[in-house]
Amino acid sequence: MRTTFAQAPDLSKLHTDKEKIDTWLSYCESLRINQRGATGNYIELLHAALYGLEMTGSGQLEERSRFFFDAALGYYYQVKFDSAQYYFYESLHTAQKANSTRQITKACVALIPVNFQLQQTDKVDECKNILQSIVDTSHDKSILQDGYYALGSYYQQKSYYSSAQDYFIKSLELRESQVDTTQDPKKKFDYAIQCDMLSKLYLNTDMADKSINVLRQGERFASVSPNVDNRLLSSFVEAYTSSGNIDSALHYDNLLEAHTKNNPAFPSEVVSSDLNIAIYYIDHKQYDKAIPYINKADTIATRVKSPLLIFQFQMIKGRFLEETGKFDQAIALLSQAIPVAKQFNKALYATNLKLMALAQKGKGNTASAIQYYQQYVEQSDSVTKEKLSNNLADQETRYQTNQKEQRIASLDKENRLEVLELQNASRTRLLLIIGLAAVGIIALLLYFIYRNKEKVNQVLNKQNDQLGELNTQLAVANDTKAKLFGIIGHDLRSPVSKIVQLLQLQKENPGLLSEEARRGHEEKIKSASENVLETMEDLLLWSKSQMQHFTPQFSKIKIADVLDKESNLLREQASDKNIQISQRVPNQVYQNTDENFMTVIIRNLLQNAVKYSDRNSEINITADEKNIYIRNQSAQADAAALNAKLNNKQVDSKGSGLGLQIASDLAVSVEAKIFFRQDDNTHISAVLSWEK
Repeated sequence: MRTTFAQAPDLSKLHTDKEKIDTWLSYCESLRINQRGATGNYIELLHAALYGLEMTGSGQLEERSRFFFDAALGYYYQVKFDSAQYYFYESLHTAQKANSTRQITKACVALIPVNFQLQQTDKVDECKNILQSIVDTSHDKSILQDGYYALGSYYQQKSYYSSAQDYFIKSLELRESQVDTTQDPKKKFDYAIQCDMLSKLYLNTDMADKSINVLRQGERFASVSPNVDNRLLSSFVEAYTSSGNIDSALHYDNLLEAHTKNNPAFPSEVVSSDLNIAIYYIDHKQYDKAIPYINKADTIATRVKSPLLIFQFQMIKGRFLEETGKFDQAIALLSQAIPVAKQFNKALYATNLKLMALAQKGKGNTASAIQYYQQYVEQSDSVTKEKLSNNLADQETRYQTNQKEQRIASLDKENRLEVLELQNASRTRLLLIIGLAAVGIIALLLYFIYRNKEKVNQVLNKQNDQLGELNTQLAVANDTKAKLFGIIGHDLRSPVSKIVQLLQLQKENPGLLSEEARRGHEEKIKSASENVLETMEDLLLWSKSQMQHFTPQFSKIKIADVLDKESNLLREQASDKNIQISQRVPNQVYQNTDENFMTVIIRNLLQNAVKYSDRNSEINITADEKNIYIRNQSAQADAAALNAKLNNKQVDSKGSGLGLQIASDLAVSVEAKIFFRQDDNTHISAVLSWEK
């Protein structure tokens, strides 16, 4: 089954090529950040970037450089470094043709670790020199923060840890100023990743506390992407095991396991975390506790078939077997790990030689043990000498960097002095220009005086137009007022008349009423009064809806509740004609509308249904997601006539249908419509519909 990726934009809705290309670049960026943590996302990034290259022409150099860069990332995260290197260099060369400093910087930033991975030191230094020249001359913070980070990565790979630390800190300081306030997830993503890189640098120099502190800074933005979250969790495990705090390490390992339980996209982080915990237990001779973590790392490394992860497992498992006396198994694993370690890292190679010597000794192969131990001593001496050499070179690099920065600062001061001198010369020229401008201003003033007269005439004409518009609005208001008075005369006459009749009966013949009849009589008066009040509220709501700036308040309304309420209010009136009201609307039917408008519309439609229904009949109310149906039996039913009344906008207080006009006007206000449907000769349905 295909994994769900970020929603690809529909380019067919865009009009210009620039809009399409910019939208597709943004789509590639969303795939790179991968906020959803989708598996295989970088394969999708590769395909999207290659499609972007097809979209762009040879003249769109900067856009092509960005697509080349995204394609390279797609290959890089699939561990296809040769293809990644090719596309990163295409991005660099295209950016150089476009004179895009930002894209040149990005390409060099990416090429440094790739060239290191491919052990092409000449190309590494070439990219570093390009980047160094940009950093030394640029004042653009976004370029500097990426440049400093890449230089830090360069010096970290060369084991110049002090220089690397200086550049990493410079990059983070520039990012810190805006990372808390920005809404750009990429900036938060980059900041958190650089915190992780600096934490590993501190671990290389045995500063676990500083490593944990800088991870805390990056942890604020762990939620920006699963890539960041899982990488930081794995680094916390490594930092806490290095500091000896196994409880905290286990806590973060459990979090990592929970976050990756249903997402196999982060095997290296999980394997690294498990092996670091295993190393802690092996260091403390707690071998039983180390076994589960070694086995789990073995399972994941074998499943993903990553040579690097398998090598890491073989090395740690080999050490575990050697220390627990299983020398044959240890020798078998270490024999596989040693060739990889020799190519990968000199210090790890020396460690594996030492473990092999101990395993051979434990098995009783003294000659082999001595041979491996001699190789270990030679390699260890070489690593020690290289560290000393790197430390000296590191200090020299720091010194030269400081000297260069001081020279740059001095040149900046000289440049500022030259700028001040140029500014003084500019002021002199400015005074001359001001004199000429004054003459021009006088001429303009004369011109503006003439223009003002023209504008006054235009204003008068505009005011006359506005006066005509106001007269039109006044005529509309008079029509609305006439309609309101007609509706009041129609809708209030009947309920008020009923109240008067009930009160007159109570006054003139109070003795004819029993206690029970009297209570029923009072209840009818109360019900009639409430109907008058509701009718007045309906009229008030309708009159407001006719105002120019009055708008409904939309919210999610449960249809069944409104229908229940209004049906109950009309049951007494319906019972006078022995009419049953049946409401069968599911509770899950909702509509986004104004509740007050909805109530008035339903009440008017129900009143109309009760009024014209045959005696001893039934009113059925049903609904779906887009329609409400009120069906009743009426011998005089005529859907065409009722629809004609709905469409009649002329006020006739003596006629019927004004209640329907109120309901129709309110329905239009909530983006709905009312119409009648003739079901058969004796049945008719009133339909309130939100269908377009």
